[in-house]
Amino acid sequence: MAIVGIDLGTTNSLVTAFIDGKSVLIPNAYNEVLTPSVVGLSESGEIIVGKMARERLITYPDLTASLFKREMGTDKKIRLGKRDLLPEELSSFILRQLLEDAKKFLGEPITEAVVSVPAYFNANQRAATKMAGTLSGVTVERLVNEPSAAALACRQWNKDETFIVFDFGGGTLDVSVVETFDNVINICAISGNNFLGGIDFDQSIVGAVCEQYGINTKTLSKQDYQILLKAAETAKIQLQDSDESLVTATIQNKKVEFPLDNSLLFRLSHRVLERLKKPIQSAVQDSGLQASDIDKCILVGGSCHMPIVRDYLESLLRVPVTDSGEVDKVVASGLGIYVGIKGRSGDVKDLVLTDICPFSLNTSVYNHQNAAKSLAHTMIPRNTALPISRTEPLCTVSPGQRRSILK
Repeated sequence: MAIVGIDLGTTNSLVTAFIDGKSVLIPNAYNEVLTPSVVGLSESGEIIVGKMARERLITYPDLTASLFKREMGTDKKIRLGKRDLLPEELSSFILRQLLEDAKKFLGEPITEAVVSVPAYFNANQRAATKMAGTLSGVTVERLVNEPSAAALACRQWNKDETFIVFDFGGGTLDVSVVETFDNVINICAISGNNFLGGIDFDQSIVGAVCEQYGINTKTLSKQDYQILLKAAETAKIQLQDSDESLVTATIQNKKVEFPLDNSLLFRLSHRVLERLKKPIQSAVQDSGLQASDIDKCILVGGSCHMPIVRDYLESLLRVPVTDSGEVDKVVASGLGIYVGIKGRSGDVKDLVLTDICPFSLNTSVYNHQNAAKSLAHTMIPRNTALPISRTEPLCTVSPGQRRSILK
């Protein structure tokens, strides 16, 4: 009975296991470790997951859903044909596919999964992620913050370091300040933005293309918008290895061409890049460390492939900015190590990962100055080391009170 780690991403998901003393990424039916986080319906009503679903985003936009991780923990429903599905239901289809791939690869049933979540996911979003696991038929006893998993993969044996884990994926950003010493990986502080990722760069490019050709984005059909978005993403990815690229597409019976280079992409995405600054500053400030205490910044997540992201971080942080060469697989690799720790396996059994609470946990209390507006009483401040338990006596407003008077 195996335990696996699952990196449930906004744009791509991965599954991993700890085998023979190391983290092993498990391939899918296409012999690829990255499974697109896309769910679709066939014309006959069957669920389609992954690569095949992603290819239908343009041809069948009304029957295909992506980026639904951003809506986790909300009651927003995504319509696929005549079906309305919650984000956790869509996520469960991704999990189910990954678990099936893992079962075939390992040759044994999967009893439990450790799933990664953005560090800035709140209680509702975490509960929805666990529910997705339940719906997929597997127990999810533990959720691991994505940058914490990345820190496990990025640490160097027998080396004391303090570094920033900059986890920038397709839809979310997490920033963690990490200290490593002896066999301890200590998460000092966390910050992030659940609505900031690579898709925002794609949308900036689409906006520029539409402006040049006098196209109102609000009047674009779902299909035309997906065509433009895909063309923008393709051109953006080409700039990883080339100085220039071309956004080319045919929409509304009109062929559009838009030359792109990294200098122009930087200007188009300047506001997106500026939004990276606040989470970084917040994490460093909350850690209690000085900028001079930071040894390096480690890049994690597919959006870190973009040269403009690396350049921006180097100018902002003024410390070495490094990556492992496989930035979109780091979280999954760390999850595999966590599975090894959980199973008390090999050399990793003595590793200690200390984590923190990313949000302050509060309870509402009566406001004597304005009864219409309750006050938030903090029980556990954010960035408190976990595990933590705290008890504090609170009393009712009046003797014999039997119900809440808070609105």
